[in-house]
Amino acid sequence: MIVVKIGDGLGNQLYNYACGYAAAKKTGQKLKLDTSECDNSTLRNFELDNFKLESCERESFPNKNFFQKLYKRARRDIIYHLIKENPKTYSIFDERVFRKKRIRDTYLHGYWQNIEYFKMYERELREQFKPNYEMNETVHEFVQLLKTTDSCAIHMRGQDIRMPDMEYFEEAIRIVQQRKPKVELYIFTNDRELANERLMGIKMNQPSKFVQDLGDFSDIDEFFMISACQNQIISDSTFSRWAALLNENTDKIVVAPTHDKNEESYPTDWIKI
Repeated sequence: MIVVKIGDGLGNQLYNYACGYAAAKKTGQKLKLDTSECDNSTLRNFELDNFKLESCERESFPNKNFFQKLYKRARRDIIYHLIKENPKTYSIFDERVFRKKRIRDTYLHGYWQNIEYFKMYERELREQFKPNYEMNETVHEFVQLLKTTDSCAIHMRGQDIRMPDMEYFEEAIRIVQQRKPKVELYIFTNDRELANERLMGIKMNQPSKFVQDLGDFSDIDEFFMISACQNQIISDSTFSRWAALLNENTDKIVVAPTHDKNEESYPTDWIKI
């Protein structure tokens, strides 16, 4: 059996699941999700129920006080063969993920953001990473509009992570507009003030729209809206990265900020700045 820790926000949970799913499929084993971190968090919830995942086991243990944490860690280290990702080289492919152990089940603990972990199962994961909840009529209509028009999502993530600077967005918008002059720009942000600062003075062929001005949407609604856009300009955020990965437009343009630790998280056809 492959057990994978599910934790942090939506984007990281999708990476956790994708790697665990691929490891289980490749080694012919069952998959189990350890949702203890999500279930005990006051900041993050388990988000994967919003997707059409294949049925698999789940385990969860109290993880709030010292003794609960000690028990959970000791149990994990005794029962499972632990494969822990090196935080200094987390984007580097680790072949241990796909080594089947004969005696103990494997426990995957990390982010696993290198796309090589799950690239061979991209088709199956695309089918699973579709909405498993009832979108309201407004969201459904908006998603259809974004899919069928020349649209580009600009994800401007701030607050908990550093938003890219103005020069990045200026160059990204220039690239998209040069290739698609009539593209409509839809801005998704959790920091309106900073987003306005970043966009100030940037030339746009068409008026841009802040999505939060168009309706009251949940985070998961916005995730599928970003994905529905025919093109994306993303921040260094696993949330918008996954939304762009799930974009099914064959003629898409995806622009992403790059640094040494996220290079392996991007497909080769993305434009990196």
